[in-house]
This record gives sequence, C-alpha cells and structure tokens, in this order.
Amino acid sequence: LLFSTPFRCAFFSRAKAIPVVRGDGVHQKGMEVALECLNQGEWIHIFPEGAINMNDAIKRLKWGVGRLIAEAQVTPIVVPFWHEGMDDVLPNQSPYIPRIMQRVTVLIGEPMEFTDTVEEYRRAKKTAMEARKQITDQ
Repeated sequence: LLFSTPFRCAFFSRAKAIPVVRGDGVHQKGMEVALECLNQGEWIHIFPEGAINMNDAIKRLKWGVGRLIAEAQVTPIVVPFWHEGMDDVLPNQSPYIPRIMQRVTVLIGEPMEFTDTVEEYRRAKKTAMEARKQITDQ
C-alpha cells in the first residue's frame, strides 16, 4: 500500500520507509536493506505485527523482526510505540480520504532489550528459524 503509486513511492522513500512485501519471506530485499541499516548504526521504524491492527489486540511479532534482532551485528534495542486515533485521520475503509483536525495519541513503551536472548541462542547454536521463533514468541 505504501509503495502502490509513484507519488506514494517517492513520498515514503524520502521518509526512509523500506518496501517489504507481505508473504515474500524474511530474506527479501527490504529485509536485507533493513538489516544493512541496522549494521550501519542507523535506526529503522517497522510495523512488527505485519499489518494494520483493526481490533487493538496485541499481536505477536513477525519472524522478520526476529531475524533483524537475531542477525544484527549489534543487538538493536526495540522501542515499542503505538498510536490511537489514526483510523479517525485515515479510515481503513473506502473512501480513503484523510480527515484533518483529528486527535492522534502516540504512546511509547519501555525499551525492550534482547541481548541476553540473542547471546543465549548463539551459545546454544540454535538455527536461524529457532532464534526467530524464540525472539518473537516472548
């Protein structure tokens, strides 16, 4: 959706968004770019649930997030945040016309540290799949 038109592609590319195709797996080009960014000391902003959350229930992280955490040269710190009210600004149903003057609340959670988890799976010589599962099932 973010990269579905030339305008959106230009806009979101300038905002450092990386195209990730749902269903193309954890080794697709967008994930490689994200891992490269992390390895260069940059931050990335991702939607770890892999979809728009329509019912406010917390979902488990997708395996791509587990891969980034497990394979980054320096284990990234994850800062969870979520917003409430975006559906008032940009509805998730047709017509997709933005509405102005709506309230959006951004909530920032406590940073999540995965260094111990990553070190544990490395010591145990777990497979990449086992590592992703262990990280995302927490």
